[in-house]
Amino acid sequence: MTDNAPVAIEPAITVNPSPIVINNREQVEKALDAIVDKYGQDFVVTADNIVETKKMRTHINKIMKAINDTRLATNREYKKPIAEFDDVMNGYKKRIKDIIDPLDDKIAEVTEQERQARYKLVTDTIAEMAPNYGVSVTDIEVRPAWINKTASNSKGTALTKSTVEEIASDMTQLKKDHDQRATDIETIKTYADQMGIEPAGWAALLNQGVSLTDIFKQINQAAAKRDQEVRETAEREAKQKEAQAAIDATHQVKQGGETVDTDTGEMVLQSTTLKLTGTHAQLVALRLWVDKNHIKYERVDK
Repeated sequence: MTDNAPVAIEPAITVNPSPIVINNREQVEKALDAIVDKYGQDFVVTADNIVETKKMRTHINKIMKAINDTRLATNREYKKPIAEFDDVMNGYKKRIKDIIDPLDDKIAEVTEQERQARYKLVTDTIAEMAPNYGVSVTDIEVRPAWINKTASNSKGTALTKSTVEEIASDMTQLKKDHDQRATDIETIKTYADQMGIEPAGWAALLNQGVSLTDIFKQINQAAAKRDQEVRETAEREAKQKEAQAAIDATHQVKQGGETVDTDTGEMVLQSTTLKLTGTHAQLVALRLWVDKNHIKYERVDK
């Protein structure tokens, strides 16, 4: 047996319970039989024997108490060896527990150190592999199974082939997901631009698990709502102009070809569209005359 081999400790106990003997059992039972026979259910209590019966009842109670007291006293005596035995065994248990608790703490500390070492091995492996798969280290989620003892060799210096393959598989899938997301974002931007909708924000719906089809539907709804608002605004402005023109017409009169505002006495400006043809010098001269007469004008592009 080596010095580090555990020592088997199992207390060898001899239990020889002694029978409890009632030395005058026959005498006690005969006395009880006599009392039971005399004062059993068939016993009749009358006015003539009630005093004597009460005295006998008191005596019988004393007998019952003596029997019970003897039982309890005997139990206490019989249990003393058990109590003493429990004290000894519990003392042994306490001594063992006093060393087990610190051992548990030390084992837990070393176990955690080993787990951290395996975790570092995994993260180092991920950092080494990530550039080859075009993914970021922070995007790879460490699986709990990769930190188990079975995920690395017996010395804990390298991951098993199956573990490395799982990491590679996750990286491949992650790169595929990233590429697909980039494609989806570009598709959303192109579609939003085509619909005349600001593309910012729509791609965020991908993070919420919304499909491209549903995003397109929402863009369509936004575009339809915008177009409806534009139409309503145009119609509202047109009605406002018509209403204002009707109001203005109520206090305007024609005087010698001019329209005069009866409220202010001022002539209402009129607009017309002309296409002028002439030499450069003629057009310049016309512009000077227009400016001199304070006639407003603006260029109308074709």
